[in-house]
Amino acid sequence: MTHSTRELFASDNLDILTRVASGSVALAYLDPPFNSGRNYEAQVASSATNRGRRYAFRDSWSGSSTAGLEEDLVPPSVSAFLKSLHHAAADGLSTYLMMMAPRLAEVHRVLRPDGSVYVHCDPSGSHYLKILMDLIFGRENFRSEVVWKRTHAHSSSRRYGPIHDTLLFYSKGPRYTWNPEFSDYSQVYLANHFRHQDSHGQYQLITCTAPGDRTGTLAHYEWHGQYPPAGRHWAWKREQMDEFMRQGRIVLSSNGVPRLKRYVDDGAGVALQDIWLDINRLDAHSTERTGYDTQKPLALMKRIIGVSSNPGDLILDPFCGTGTTMVAAEELNRQWIGVDSSLVAASLALSRVRQSANLAAVRVEGFPMDVPSARALLRSDPQAFGLWATSLLASTADKESSTPTVTAGAGRVRGRRAVDLLSWVPLASRVSMAKTQPMGKRLAKVGLLVAYGNNHHLAADALTARLGIPVHAVDLESLVTTESRITGIAQEVANVARA
Repeated sequence: MTHSTRELFASDNLDILTRVASGSVALAYLDPPFNSGRNYEAQVASSATNRGRRYAFRDSWSGSSTAGLEEDLVPPSVSAFLKSLHHAAADGLSTYLMMMAPRLAEVHRVLRPDGSVYVHCDPSGSHYLKILMDLIFGRENFRSEVVWKRTHAHSSSRRYGPIHDTLLFYSKGPRYTWNPEFSDYSQVYLANHFRHQDSHGQYQLITCTAPGDRTGTLAHYEWHGQYPPAGRHWAWKREQMDEFMRQGRIVLSSNGVPRLKRYVDDGAGVALQDIWLDINRLDAHSTERTGYDTQKPLALMKRIIGVSSNPGDLILDPFCGTGTTMVAAEELNRQWIGVDSSLVAASLALSRVRQSANLAAVRVEGFPMDVPSARALLRSDPQAFGLWATSLLASTADKESSTPTVTAGAGRVRGRRAVDLLSWVPLASRVSMAKTQPMGKRLAKVGLLVAYGNNHHLAADALTARLGIPVHAVDLESLVTTESRITGIAQEVANVARA
């Protein structure tokens, strides 16, 4: 499939949501701040220095009125609910819900009729979010409240240890995409539930009826002297029941009640339930980690996307963080739109999706568009500048190899053959390149160093001599061309290295 939509915005998501076409999105995943009162950080430089730690966002809300409510974007019932809640709940909670309400309303608008939405939350506000979603999506369209065990057991003072997050799953209407996931039966499950065996294998005996009184229909008939019990009907038509009998798959009890032999191989396995224990959190040694405290596992996003969308569908993540949703969408052959208000997070996301999409075109907005805006970012937020520039070099920032004055990165460009990349983004006019990426088993072919001063060109020459690989000095002007913003500049350099 050829992706037609890959869009990443470093911007306020409400503004972007209002620009998304109605009925265009198959699946939306929202992982908003939880109003937990905690401050979340992103580690974007060396762990040896506190300068590398920065707030990605503060997960607390304050406000003393409903003046910020976008009433033109929400149904009257939602507006009334929020105004009444404002008088009964803490200001922070009502402000948080006022932030969420118009965004959820816009998500409802952009979803296809068969679309679905998952909202990731925790107990600090999940009960209020569910009421809000009932009002916007309809209580009848609530599908599941999934419990994901996100961490291991730990002690808490005078309460049960909080180890789970909640996923509120709603559809836009009664028909929605559903690709159920199954897992193999465990030996314990087989021993407990498939207790019988014949020449065809292990089996269990299941009822031949289903709930619902369908008297007068083809599902209610006499079979071998038996009728379905009151309030139930036969699960199969008469012809199928007769076929089961001919196959020897029907067992009649002493009073003539039929039961069907269900063999292990008849089913796909154990259907996925609403408690997820099999997806572990990202630990300190995970290769997925970007240094972002709230980053979710790729396996979690691949499960959600796989179950609730199909190849080619458009996936939306308005709080995309470091881009795990988009990486999962790439791997599962979906289109995507990602939004995050933090340039730090959006830059890390762009780095990751450039690797996943192998430098395919990504439409970006909210990033530096010219040299003056790039230099302004360097002056105001050097760490953000380093991450932004690294993303354009088809690399991902490596916190272990970065310093307060240099953002270091590594990546790989794939084509006829793979080319490994190393990158450096100076954050000052004079920098020390004494610390570089550990080479290990990586066979780096080319290095890229952003140069906006004479000393940077000298640093590129010094790295070439020391590492024995060509290190190209990339002028700042090269990063802000239209082509570079779309695909980055690493492909051009990689082509030189291949030649």
